[in-house]
Amino acid sequence: MSKLVNKKDINFLTLLCAAVYFVSYVSRINLAAVLVEIVSSGFAPKEIAALALTVCSVTYGAGQLISGYLGDKFKPQNVIFVGFFITAAMNICVGTIGSGYLLVVLWAVNGFAQALMWPPLVKILSSKLNDDDYKKACVKVSWGSSFGTIAVYLLAPVIIKLINVRIVFVASGVLAILTAVVWKLIFEKNSSFSIKSLSDTKVVIKKGNTESKPVAKFNAFSVVLLMSIMLAIVFQGALRDGVTNWTPSYISEIFKLDSSISILTGVVLPVFSILSFSVTSFINRKIIKNEIICAGSVFGIGAVSAILLVLFGSKNVVFSLLLLAILVGCMHGVNLILVCMIPASFARFGKVSFISGLINSSTYIGAAISTYGIAVFTESFGWNKTIVLWSVIAFLGAVICVVLGKSWTKFKRAV
Repeated sequence: MSKLVNKKDINFLTLLCAAVYFVSYVSRINLAAVLVEIVSSGFAPKEIAALALTVCSVTYGAGQLISGYLGDKFKPQNVIFVGFFITAAMNICVGTIGSGYLLVVLWAVNGFAQALMWPPLVKILSSKLNDDDYKKACVKVSWGSSFGTIAVYLLAPVIIKLINVRIVFVASGVLAILTAVVWKLIFEKNSSFSIKSLSDTKVVIKKGNTESKPVAKFNAFSVVLLMSIMLAIVFQGALRDGVTNWTPSYISEIFKLDSSISILTGVVLPVFSILSFSVTSFINRKIIKNEIICAGSVFGIGAVSAILLVLFGSKNVVFSLLLLAILVGCMHGVNLILVCMIPASFARFGKVSFISGLINSSTYIGAAISTYGIAVFTESFGWNKTIVLWSVIAFLGAVICVVLGKSWTKFKRAV
């Protein structure tokens, strides 16, 4: 499959994918962003809202596997297009008729629709960009999630104050529809972006000669290594999404702030994640070139920030937000390495989209467990012990990555 060589095309495709990821985040994390208002306004009880977030994570994680398969078998740009229309419908339904247990059903479907985004995006980028451009693009596309989060946490309180919380979902749905249309039109007009050959086992015919690129087979070592990495990703997902989803509630309950103000504090977290993407990428390229060890180091920094939050966080809202932002930012850095960078090293096995979906699904196993688990845990043990649990999870993630460091070096040498 031909790679893009024109810098304008490379930058445009990267920007387009970042915009898609931006909108996908807006139409998925909006429920978590307005969780405090959902509960306080009577839209849904805390347990129901938490259940909706949990099933969304479950369907999103499980959907990654299906999405990865579809991204390999069909045109990935079309898979993304379908995903946007489904997520648009679910958001608009939540904004107009969704409440109580219906919210859980609609958000479960939305989770699956959202799963149709990431693996096909990885397929498009890895197919159209060389290794160096792909790594740079991963950082920029990941920014889309952070800017999407910032947009939701900035605009949602304004919409709530001016109108009501339901309009947050209607607006997200309309934005998803517009993005789907633009996405479709761009791919129809730019044939160089389209992926026509969908098999990772390539057969290229040039002047009568056939060149085949064999696909490697997984052995026991590769399977164990991949499963161990996925366990670390589960811990990363538990912290990244769990802490992000419940930060406004933590701030509201500990410092007795208004729900709109508490939601607004969520802006701080993605700002740090943008910085974390760049810093983690720099560390990996220039200092710690072993991706797994690099991820372990970032896990360790997150563990330290969680411990400091236990000791001093409840004393000052600004300091508390800073430590929460560092913790979440570190998990975004780990996500960049383990979820975005790692799949490229498994390319020799073929099925790039499927492996990306498999790895990314681990994030949302952790997210599903923690999003609902944090609600239950805090009700029983309080916020202080919950944060102690966060520090333990971050520490375990660091240990797993450090232990896997040598095995990863061995695996990379076999590429």
